[in-house]
Amino acid sequence: MKNIRLAHDKDLKNIEKLLDEAFGPGRYARTAYRYREKHNLISEYSYIYQDNKQLLASISFSQIFINNKSEGLLLGPLAVKPGHVGKGYGVALVETTIKLIKKSKKYGFIVLVGDIDYYRRFNFKQISQPLNFVGPVNPDRVLILNLDKKMKLNKLEKIELT
Repeated sequence: MKNIRLAHDKDLKNIEKLLDEAFGPGRYARTAYRYREKHNLISEYSYIYQDNKQLLASISFSQIFINNKSEGLLLGPLAVKPGHVGKGYGVALVETTIKLIKKSKKYGFIVLVGDIDYYRRFNFKQISQPLNFVGPVNPDRVLILNLDKKMKLNKLEKIELT
């Protein structure tokens, strides 16, 4: 974890550059980005992976609610510098931040828009209920990690993310 640290304001320019490199300018049209336009990032869970002062990966979270009741976090963006994908930097950031979020006991779930093949290793699952989320999104790519044993996601008829 020596290469992982909390992101600081001085990192924002380099994080934006990394996001541009990883996702390109079309990232702003994505549903998750449209959501983030209206919701601030939670700075206590914004982390970077750095090696020899080079920013190699970053992760951020925003506040989100299920059915205007249960409070959770929207994971993303998670970005790894092109040329360094597959080296474990993203995995390390996800593992570190999930551990911190679980320890805080402030949030009932983490949700994201991503690939189940990647996020399954962290116990994320696809949402099976009808889903309402800002903008168009492939419901098969909306994944959730339940952090609250009392929250019975499978009992909900529908899920609205706000």
